[in-house]
This record gives sequence, structure tokens and C-alpha cells, in this order.
Amino acid sequence: MAEQGLESKDSKFTYKVNGTQFDSESEFLTARQILEMAAKAGVIPGKPDEYYLEGDKGRYKDDDKIDLQEDSIFITIPHTPTPVASRNRV
Repeated sequence: MAEQGLESKDSKFTYKVNGTQFDSESEFLTARQILEMAAKAGVIPGKPDEYYLEGDKGRYKDDDKIDLQEDSIFITIPHTPTPVASRNRV
């Protein structure tokens, strides 16, 4: 079972992308906003539009609004194989 998004005393909502924790003042963010923050923090290489965001509720589209109280742990998946994955194909 996944951890639930936690609201702290100062009304910040916590979520994780690829194991890195982020805080938001908003309970709701779009998948695109989460990907942009992850890219800005260096959590994903490349551009946000090169990735999908996936959480407990499945894969999100860029404009999907996410309730951080319901889904707060995410991984990013590239749209195309990464250079390392491409080299290792048999």
C-alpha cells in the first residue's frame, strides 16, 4: 500500500517523484506541473515532455489533475528507450 500525501501544519502537501520528495502548497497539481518540477530539480534528465508520470492510479496524461491526498508517489517513464536501454537491445 502506498503512502498517502500528508498535509503538514503549514498547509504543504508532500509527494515523491523517483524517490525525491517535493512540497506543494496546492493539494492538486497536473501531471505536467509535477514533471516540470522534477525536471527543474534534476530528478529526470531531459525535458518533461519526454516522460510519462505514473502513480498508484496508473499513468497520467499531462493535463490530468492529481489529488496529492490520493496519489503522492510517482515514477517517470520515458516515451522512448533511453540511450542505455537502446544499446543493450539484442
